[in-house]
Amino acid sequence: MSNAHFITLHAIHAVPASLLNRDDSNAAKRINFGGTNRLRISSQAWKRAIRVNMRENAIEGGAYGVRTHRFPQLVAEQLVSAHSRELDVATAKAAAVFTALKLKATDKGTTAASIFASETLPTQLATAIDAHWDAITDDAPTEVIAAARAALDVDNTIDLALMGRMQAEIPVGGRIDGAVGVSHAFSVDPLAIEADFFTAVDDAAPDGDAVSGNLGTVDLAAPVLYRTATLDRRQLRRNLAAAINSEELAVAAEASFIDWFIRAVPSAKQRSTVAATLPALVAAAAGPQIISAADAFASAVVSDDVVSDATTRLVEAPDRQKRFVPGIHIERLALGIALPSAVTADAHESTDAFIRAVAAA
Repeated sequence: MSNAHFITLHAIHAVPASLLNRDDSNAAKRINFGGTNRLRISSQAWKRAIRVNMRENAIEGGAYGVRTHRFPQLVAEQLVSAHSRELDVATAKAAAVFTALKLKATDKGTTAASIFASETLPTQLATAIDAHWDAITDDAPTEVIAAARAALDVDNTIDLALMGRMQAEIPVGGRIDGAVGVSHAFSVDPLAIEADFFTAVDDAAPDGDAVSGNLGTVDLAAPVLYRTATLDRRQLRRNLAAAINSEELAVAAEASFIDWFIRAVPSAKQRSTVAATLPALVAAAAGPQIISAADAFASAVVSDDVVSDATTRLVEAPDRQKRFVPGIHIERLALGIALPSAVTADAHESTDAFIRAVAAA
């Protein structure tokens, strides 16, 4: 690992008409920043997009996490398929183990709280339960509890090491400090919402009958977003310390996270909007601390070329920060078209070259 303990990633990202994130009333999320209303996309929405894409493009030697209420059911199914146990008894014994972990398991194979843990947990825990089958009644022996806690740990689980977990129900081992932080993305330009009227057409309606139904409106916006994420390289290595080839796995996890920070987009409404764009500019600041560039956009960008003006501000912000925080190293990746020369100067033109340069920073 290089001497730069932290990587802060910044992106200026233009998306077309879309609704990538909405609130409980189906309206586009928004935030007032610097006295101007902006579109907002929650950190959870973009974090999930990154995590899902990382899992679908798995690192060799790494495992990935599953967030679900159904781990007791998955353990019971593994006991049936791999150990030839009866489903009803397996379900009861799995519930007893999760209840002993203070996770309030039900007789339906679920837990009251969703659990984020390794995809290998059902296999590991089923093996431990099968080995102590007769000893598990309404409670579980210490050997099984220890195995369950080990299965809940990180080991080689890439996204768990990166994103972390807060599981308040588990007094020991529930909390895993993540190595990654992801901000709420917000538009650098003022909020502009278009109410899109829609209808569904009945293809089999007889002549003379109304053919339109399911009438309604949905919010659409086409913002230019500022996004940022952070990576604590030391925390990532602490989280993966128990894995085989932990340093090799950490390096690969860093590269995968940076790659999907660039490429991932939330999936909401994609079939009706295809808002699958890449950022115009990505900047990485490697150094001794995390510094956002959000304040560069406290004054909203109002111009005929929002992307050019926003990318110029993003180039200037880390360069300004370097004057106050020694040891910051900047790398840039220019993906946009017709960007200002000050933005493209010294910028990488391929993701692979950018990631290699950040890893070496």
